[in-house]
Amino acid sequence: MLLASDRHTLKDLELWKEYEDMDKEYSSTQQYCRHIEITLSAISGFIAEGLSYFIGSSWGKDSTVLVHMFLSICPSIKIVFIRQLDNANPHSEDVRDNFLERFQPLGYEEISYTYTKANQGWYKDGRPIHWYRVLDELNRKYGIHVTGLRPDESGKREKRFKVFGMQTENSFAPFQFMTHRDIFGYLYAHNLPVHPNYAMLGGGRWERERIRTAAIGNSEGDGMGRAEWEREYYPDILARIAARPRV
Repeated sequence: MLLASDRHTLKDLELWKEYEDMDKEYSSTQQYCRHIEITLSAISGFIAEGLSYFIGSSWGKDSTVLVHMFLSICPSIKIVFIRQLDNANPHSEDVRDNFLERFQPLGYEEISYTYTKANQGWYKDGRPIHWYRVLDELNRKYGIHVTGLRPDESGKREKRFKVFGMQTENSFAPFQFMTHRDIFGYLYAHNLPVHPNYAMLGGGRWERERIRTAAIGNSEGDGMGRAEWEREYYPDILARIAARPRV
């Protein structure tokens, strides 16, 4: 269920309908059913271990599916929405509100951090060290971080699964056999709220599986056309960021 946004163009919505028709068809295939079965089985096995854990959610496509899968097995899960306060994507809360109203999960929490004063000190060798400090704190507080990483997202993530599989000491990533087609198929099959970003397609110039829902204007992850996409769909937020007093 694509959530509405006045940032969508008519062409975007027409193209989204075509994608949705493909999702409907794919969600009835044996391949889709096999991938979902494997993933749910892995989640059931992980829960049965009795380890302390939390599910980190951004309310993008992967984390929305991840939370729903866990809830289908265990209603008393720990969900943590990790929010950026200043330049967060404005539609992430729309997905959150829709999901929470419909499913009313137990153990929901939000934490916030800010990029307002971010500078190169936030990063080391291209890694957002302050972000990892947030995760370290959550690991200490709640245990294993359950994440919606998939191997088809990048070569780095594919390597992570080849080396570690689904589970490490501090993380569990059950989507080892899920692709973006499975994720969108699951969203369609279960009528889950879909972040409006995924239909901001530039009339077909942007691939929906490459679109992200992270904070707007970050220096981290602005490659692969993301900076250009943000200028096309979120110029108002970028202008607001640029107008902030420098500190």
